[in-house]
Amino acid sequence: MKKYFVFCFAFLIVACGYIPSSQMASRVLGENVFLKINISKQDPGNSVYITDILREAMLNKLGRKITDEYNADSSIIVTMKKLEFHPMVYDKNGYVVNYKAELYLEFLMRYKNGKEELVNTKGSYNFDINPNSIISDQARFEAIKNASSEAFDEFVSIMAIKGYNAKSY
Repeated sequence: MKKYFVFCFAFLIVACGYIPSSQMASRVLGENVFLKINISKQDPGNSVYITDILREAMLNKLGRKITDEYNADSSIIVTMKKLEFHPMVYDKNGYVVNYKAELYLEFLMRYKNGKEELVNTKGSYNFDINPNSIISDQARFEAIKNASSEAFDEFVSIMAIKGYNAKSY
């Protein structure tokens, strides 16, 4: 019975034409990608966090090889446009106990044929803090990490849709 269920599930997935988003994005990006993250002069510490997270996501989520600019099929230049922390929940004494981190990223895509495209994404993450305290470095890092990941997932979705609609860049 278990084998029958697995076979039916696999058949359903294949019959529906399911293709992973990473494979669809590779139609647009190619195999080798140059990734440059512009460090924000106003917020260099958070830019470094975002750099590490985006490099890791490029390798793990998309499976693309990060290479130098000359050997790349496409180039991605990422700029942190804005990082904000908004108070979301207050306790009965008026202290903030929950924040929302919002991160806005700009992805400038440069393809081998010279075409350029701009993609803007937003990631957010809600997190708790102790009443009457400031946001700790660890909480800030986790918020930036998760917001970056969400913004990158939005970018991957946009690239997957472009890969589905386009033949090649």
